[in-house]
Amino acid sequence: MMDETEAISRCLAGERGAFEFIVNKYQSGLLTLAWSILGNREEAMDAAQDALVRAYMNLKTFNPKKNFRNWIYSIAYHRCLDCRRKEKLSKRYLQRASRELQSNSADNGQERQLEEFEYLNAILQRLNERERLAISLTLNDGYKASEVASILGCAESSARVYLFNAKRKLKKFLERNDHV
Repeated sequence: MMDETEAISRCLAGERGAFEFIVNKYQSGLLTLAWSILGNREEAMDAAQDALVRAYMNLKTFNPKKNFRNWIYSIAYHRCLDCRRKEKLSKRYLQRASRELQSNSADNGQERQLEEFEYLNAILQRLNERERLAISLTLNDGYKASEVASILGCAESSARVYLFNAKRKLKKFLERNDHV
């Protein structure tokens, strides 16, 4: 069984198929990250795919002494920032994604899950970008503050503050049962 280090080495040696291991390992996490930032499934899929392509194209610049997962998530994060700058995403994208998901819902159970997702996503959209990313990486991917800091390009103490503020705001919104 191939591991991450071996896959990177094989890719650098010119074996294109070895990158499939990296795609399989990180694709869903990158998509989750992108969706939490962009709030739109299609944009998130494009950003995650573009991050994987950029990682492949720039693999030779990766420092093997660093954490690969942080490196590739950082690429995705910055790609999402680029998307936001270019597109100036707004609530209409979240609404469009919601309509797309609703059209794909087959039963009431899925509809209820969709409504809960929309509610939580709408609350997450009230957080600032760094808070939203910090909480998403921590809850969805189990990242520690040091890893979040590496992705955001900030001090670990700043990442902790973003996470603390995100938790505090989410708790406040949920306690008030604040409907968006």
